Amino acid sequence: MNYWSGHINRMIDRRPNHLFRMEIATMIANIPAGTPLARRIHPRLNPVLLALLLALAPLWPISAPAAGAEILVPPDKALIHAKNPAVTVVVRVKGAARQEKLQIRSGDLLFSPQGMWPVEGNWYAHFQVPLKAGSNTFELLPAGKTVTVTFRPLRSLMQINRKERNYYQFHGEKLLPAACAQCHDTEKITRPGKAEEAAQSFCFSCHGSVLGKTPWQHSPAVNFQCLACHKQGDEPLRIAIPAGKVEDTCFRCHINKKSWLDKKHIHGPVGTGDCTICHNPHGDINRGQLWAEGKDSLCVACHTDKRNMVSRDNPAFYVHGILRGIGCTICHDPHAEDHRFMLHKPINDLCVSCHTSLAGVTRGHPVGGHPVAGAKDPRRPERNFTCTSCHNPHDSNFKYLLIGDILGGHICSQCHY
Repeated sequence: MNYWSGHINRMIDRRPNHLFRMEIATMIANIPAGTPLARRIHPRLNPVLLALLLALAPLWPISAPAAGAEILVPPDKALIHAKNPAVTVVVRVKGAARQEKLQIRSGDLLFSPQGMWPVEGNWYAHFQVPLKAGSNTFELLPAGKTVTVTFRPLRSLMQINRKERNYYQFHGEKLLPAACAQCHDTEKITRPGKAEEAAQSFCFSCHGSVLGKTPWQHSPAVNFQCLACHKQGDEPLRIAIPAGKVEDTCFRCHINKKSWLDKKHIHGPVGTGDCTICHNPHGDINRGQLWAEGKDSLCVACHTDKRNMVSRDNPAFYVHGILRGIGCTICHDPHAEDHRFMLHKPINDLCVSCHTSLAGVTRGHPVGGHPVAGAKDPRRPERNFTCTSCHNPHDSNFKYLLIGDILGGHICSQCHY
């Protein structure tokens, strides 16, 4: 019966009733001779069988048309700022007993629902669709309806202008659209003292993938304390992301880090008050909940001019070994310091902590006894003479990381001219 039932099932999925009857008649008339099915069905029974199937055809559960389908969120022309390049698309199909296979087309890709649920005579489908920078058009199939959104990858929450036209933040004005509240119970989150219960039953019903299986997890997230960061004052029906200035939100718990703001030199993300430029506030696979590997990948995401020197595919450069070993933070504090360039120590003290043979030496460099420290750098009058007066601490086209070619005295002539 597999041959026959397979054909019937395929017809059910794609044929209206009158075509369904015609195909049944054609199929019975063309049952392959010699097959087990042909041998079992007596020729005189074929008209009886055909009449029975045609009579039952209208009762077969045919897929409902998706003409009443609409995309609830995101709205058309929405502007989406997010670090995660994906958006949840929610579709409602009105009054359908059995759904066609809904899909979302984005570019050349098709996406099926993560789940579909019948609620009060309608069907709700949830899709997770990736975003690319710029314009993204989502077409609902088979209904043919579309929405177009603009995605701007978010590096810092400081980039967000919530007053910008069409800015889309799902929880921005109220907890949920009315249609969503039919499934997602908001009652618990509006009652005092129920934050933990609400987070488990409400927030994580949509945001269950926030943590995933990441080895480094932020304490409020892993303990389901979403509202510790996201609740705005006493207003229960608005989820702020974040609840206030990021630094204020973070320093409420990380009190000892406030001293960074008193340092002479402060890293840009700390200075602008956005810890999330580097740290994922929920959890990540990288130590310290960093968005990328912290040895160098995270740093060159902003300091793009330094990408060449950490690249393993660029053998032409001489690169300071420590960069490709321990990484940037062995010399630089990623938050704040009292030393220029956010170095952990003054330049020469930092150098001789590894190059110990020159510790405490001001004169007596291996080449000509040259000074290695002094009050004034002839090449950079505003700075003291240090190791970096002759050596680039990162990379160079010249051996020994010199700032010029030693042949012909080119490096010497930069000061001795």
